[in-house]
Amino acid sequence: RDSSMSARSFFLYGCDTEFCAACACRCEDAGFKRTDTLDRAEFALAPRLTAVLNRRTFSAPKHGTLIFHPSILPYHRGPDAVRWAVHLGERVSGVTWFWADDGLDTGPLCEQEPVLLLPGESPGRAYHTRFVPAGLRALERALSGLKAGDPRRVPQDEALVSYETFYAPANATCPSSAS
Repeated sequence: RDSSMSARSFFLYGCDTEFCAACACRCEDAGFKRTDTLDRAEFALAPRLTAVLNRRTFSAPKHGTLIFHPSILPYHRGPDAVRWAVHLGERVSGVTWFWADDGLDTGPLCEQEPVLLLPGESPGRAYHTRFVPAGLRALERALSGLKAGDPRRVPQDEALVSYETFYAPANATCPSSAS
């Protein structure tokens, strides 16, 4: 691939939330220009990914695809990490930006930041007032590595894995562990 084609550009996976818009602004403020062509991007950004990406798609950008997850991976892999953390009464959680791979929430870690949860706080309020700001701060650190051409890629510690499925009162008493 011609490196001039992908220099200083990013692809944003479609989403219409304020968080996605703020992520795009952070990328632009860091000197990256948004492109609509995945294979011409230096990296792709997925702040709110709801579909599984195939290898050809997530590896098309020069550095790959960076995905946001609202937990300190590999803990609380799965689709409802914030709801599970609140339901389980956890006081500490966090956010992760990680690189897409063939698994579900299993790719190398790029940046993480802890989040403190208040007792009795709803998952929605916690997400918008704690996880989103932490995600934006962690994204700024990830963008620094991307600007330098050397983004972090730290393997996840498989000994610490937990996975929970969609949160529902019927399954709220028995989260599963991947180990």
